[in-house]
Amino acid sequence: MLERCIASVAAQSVACDHLLVADGAPQDWLDARPQRHLRLDHNHADYGNAARGIGALLAAGEGYDAIGFLDADNRIDPDHVALCLAAAQAQGEGSAPPDLVVARRRIELPCGTPVALTDEPGFIDTNCLFLLPGAFPVIARWALIPAPLAPIGDRVFHAALVAAGCRMAQTARASVTYVSQWAGHYAASGVAVPADAREVDVDAIAHWIAGLSPEERRALDRRVGAHIALA
Repeated sequence: MLERCIASVAAQSVACDHLLVADGAPQDWLDARPQRHLRLDHNHADYGNAARGIGALLAAGEGYDAIGFLDADNRIDPDHVALCLAAAQAQGEGSAPPDLVVARRRIELPCGTPVALTDEPGFIDTNCLFLLPGAFPVIARWALIPAPLAPIGDRVFHAALVAAGCRMAQTARASVTYVSQWAGHYAASGVAVPADAREVDVDAIAHWIAGLSPEERRALDRRVGAHIALA
């Protein structure tokens, strides 16, 4: 699985560097590969939020022009980076350039079955983010998402991008393949839902938010850079 992910980045038509962040589970064989291997000393159990924040901040600090994200179980088409750059250039002609590009994605189950669902409005999957310098100041929000909100970290980060006034462009077609283990995607595809399928306990998140005092709510909003509320 990880080899497939690495190969999809290496095959990009636009050269890019690949920084692998091991969130407490480093694999020694990666040290002999051309990709960079960053080892965190323990698993943060936060759906990868801290790892994304650390990796992206490092890339921003080293002067990269754009930063994308790719979970180990997913992959990108060979022209993914090229499509993102083209979308940024197209929107920047005659107007203010975008601060990030949102790549389109296709969803499939681990068995390869396609999932015929589109993303809900306002939702941007992590693997679809292609950050440009204007969005770099928001990167630290990844690592600041509290544990109870970790399951919806992508939604929290999107809210922070919107609150920061980031301008967004979108690619013309899908270039990200998202391999889903979410129960809803199995059900929507008519495939039996396995016992280990993933689900978000929305009620638990809502209960945690409802239990915050007004001052704790204000502190949360400052921490993540956006007002968090569940409808």
